[in-house]
Amino acid sequence: MDNLLLKAQNLSKYFTDSSGIQKAVDGVSLNIYKGETLGVVGESGSGKTTLGRTIMRLYKPEHGQIWFEEKEITRLNEGKLRPYRKDIQMIFQNPYESLSPRMTVGEILEEPLYIQKIGTKKERTDKALSMLEKVGLPRTSYNKRIHEFSGGQRQRIGIARALMLDPKFIIADEPVSALDVSVQAQVLNLLKDLQTELDLTCLFISHDLGVVHYMSDRVAVMYLGHLIELAPKDELYRNPIHPYTKSLLSSIPIADPERRNAYREPIILPEKPLYPPQLIHVGNEHYVSANMINIKEFEINKDEKLMRI
Repeated sequence: MDNLLLKAQNLSKYFTDSSGIQKAVDGVSLNIYKGETLGVVGESGSGKTTLGRTIMRLYKPEHGQIWFEEKEITRLNEGKLRPYRKDIQMIFQNPYESLSPRMTVGEILEEPLYIQKIGTKKERTDKALSMLEKVGLPRTSYNKRIHEFSGGQRQRIGIARALMLDPKFIIADEPVSALDVSVQAQVLNLLKDLQTELDLTCLFISHDLGVVHYMSDRVAVMYLGHLIELAPKDELYRNPIHPYTKSLLSSIPIADPERRNAYREPIILPEKPLYPPQLIHVGNEHYVSANMINIKEFEINKDEKLMRI
């Protein structure tokens, strides 16, 4: 498709520890289109962050391929990868650890421009001041250090840093999980406003299904390193198919006691399959792991997609 921005095909990232090889991400394939927000949801340890960092090439994948604007970037060395760093930026989960306490806010924001050799000193300073205003911070923040800010303000600085290079694609890794609920809402609204204003494409990673529904156009569900379900957000929340997705959705707290279920039927989760599951299309742009579907209920149409009878 003409509006395809990023494509990952059979992407895998493994780590080794005392117990052997751990397949943090195993055979994940997905497309991300210009202007959309793809939410990635799953519990801790499901591979969400590793997927984001591998797509950004902070981790080198064991297998698979990554295309950005139809150019493969999977095996590029750091020198050849540097131009792509301008277009792919990341908002990290913990603003207390991702921002240097030794640098002023101005130095933090100008560093990406300096590394990419963009602009003069004055131009970099002017852009940093402008970006502070864009994320809702006063220009006086420029000369301060990180310890002088609250958690929500630090995350705004992290967002400003990610936007300094005018990226086309943002990976937001649990950007509000370390913040108070009231501050979360402010940061989420800021992200949505900036996405509209700057025409950003976003991979939004979170374990909070309410946040993912608010931020995303489509939702991908990760389970034990595998992508097991993918659909537009309203379709996924209305019609979850995989038992793990059903389990996640059933965990969303409901404020109204009359709408709560007094008894929830236990959901038996499948064991991790030996090989990455193949996703099949079940209609309404909804894809789900093939081993969860009774294949007899499907037939192959002329487009060679599996569709429900």
